[in-house]
Amino acid sequence: MIRIATIILAILLAIPLSAQKAQIKVSYDYHFFDPRGIEKRHDFLLLANRDKSIFYNNHTQWLDSTRCTKDGEAWYTQTGLVLMGQVMGKSREEAEAILESSGTGRPVAMYVIKENGIFKIWDEVYNEYRKYSEDIENRDWHIMADSTKNIHGYECILAESDYHGRHWKAWFAPEIPINAGPWKLLGLPGLIMDATDSSGQHHFTANGIESSDISFPKIYEPFDYEKTTRKEFLRLCRYRYDNFQGMRDLHFGTDAPQVSQEKIDYETGKPGFDLLETDYR
Repeated sequence: MIRIATIILAILLAIPLSAQKAQIKVSYDYHFFDPRGIEKRHDFLLLANRDKSIFYNNHTQWLDSTRCTKDGEAWYTQTGLVLMGQVMGKSREEAEAILESSGTGRPVAMYVIKENGIFKIWDEVYNEYRKYSEDIENRDWHIMADSTKNIHGYECILAESDYHGRHWKAWFAPEIPINAGPWKLLGLPGLIMDATDSSGQHHFTANGIESSDISFPKIYEPFDYEKTTRKEFLRLCRYRYDNFQGMRDLHFGTDAPQVSQEKIDYETGKPGFDLLETDYR
């Protein structure tokens, strides 16, 4: 395995680098159960330097940038019409497979930017697009120096902390002295390589790491993002799982066709499962 000694040295020596370029690129697998109890996996990238990071899905960023051009939106519309014919009469599983392989799917909507002590978030629930900012809170991590394991050739140390309603165990690499990690997890003296909440329902794990000299990507907005707050957005997300018909009415209007009870049962949250952040109540 090629170590990233060059970038580690740059961080340690505080070599001046462009504020708009990343020093490190990490790919993460996010394995989780959504509030319906359905198991899912999403791919994310983390680009980071000493002062800034962005956590996002590369395909979503490409698709959003494409749809912000006239030709790109025309391609998207035409492809969508073709797909409508292909999924007609198919089962839910078959339709989802067709859509996922088309290149037009947007399974991951979230962007997280960390900069100047603030998180900036773009996200979506049931075609309702929201963005908000929040101050980055200090984390009370308990570091267990005697608990170590090797992840991708790096000796990592275990730490635990509560954050926004969940208890997290995280493995960080002191050899990579950058204050960053997946999603909003940070605050340790080294890159967070792996993190799991105590329920086991949410698990981030690094599956690739390399040095980087690329610019941070632009966040494109092919949709009208409404400004909100973190807890207001989380409550909207929970509403989608507690009242699916109400969420449809909110998005499409009350004149939209009513869905079947079978569909409502499928889309409704199940006991014991919740959002990634649970302190919204």
